[in-house]
Amino acid sequence: MTSRPPRLPSFDRPPVTEVVLSLQFGMLGAMTSPYIGYLWARFRDRYPKVTEQLPVDAFFETFGTPPIAQQPTIRFEQLTGPPTIRYWFESADETSLCQVQQDRLIHNWRKRDSEYPRYEAVRAELVKDLETFEEFLQSEKLGALNFNQSEISYINTIDLPGGDDPHGAIEQVISTWSRLDGVDRDLEDVVFRARFLMSKDGVPNARLHVNLTPAIRTTTMAHVVQLEMTYRGKPEAEDRASALKLLDEGRAAIVVAFADMTTPEMHDHWGRTDV
Repeated sequence: MTSRPPRLPSFDRPPVTEVVLSLQFGMLGAMTSPYIGYLWARFRDRYPKVTEQLPVDAFFETFGTPPIAQQPTIRFEQLTGPPTIRYWFESADETSLCQVQQDRLIHNWRKRDSEYPRYEAVRAELVKDLETFEEFLQSEKLGALNFNQSEISYINTIDLPGGDDPHGAIEQVISTWSRLDGVDRDLEDVVFRARFLMSKDGVPNARLHVNLTPAIRTTTMAHVVQLEMTYRGKPEAEDRASALKLLDEGRAAIVVAFADMTTPEMHDHWGRTDV
């Protein structure tokens, strides 16, 4: 298991409710539906539940093009065979989820009744999934994994300590937000979106996407805000080590950005321990 980098912001009670680690690779055209039973046989001890879902589209971060060119577009394709399927392999408590399709493997940690086990533990579960998947591909002669994108997302569900509505008091959550004091108006709602270009040795290699949206906590029907932070880019090489390294870099970038963007008051609420 990897160790936590020194001097990284840390919280005893982080508001994270889901972590998603995704590895995208070249299309495995030979891995058709009949093989999935063999894969589940390898996964079944850890993931006793399996369901079918629509596939996730391939996505690539590109650089040097206008931002409008990178927005999603509607595509019409002529299918020459049945559409690909994404398979969900879930743990009994639904906390851990492994998703597999012909060009992607994803591991999710989802908050249920358990506490966040930290990135290192979630990453270790992804590595187990990946090792099992690669053994399956080798055994069935279905091809090798050539990684072309690594992606990590943290989804945080944030409420205010006093039970106030955070939709109208976003300045208590986001440190860069101005309330416009002196203006006779009340903030009723807010949606925030930002995108940061990440570089290594002066060369762009990834992006950090930040989205803050209003939400309702389904268990209590309380007003909350959802802060989602996604880091995505192309590994330095197509091998497993490079793909995982980019995930590690993305984790560090997200944690630092989260601490920079949120207020000291919320840090106290979440029990920040590194300062």
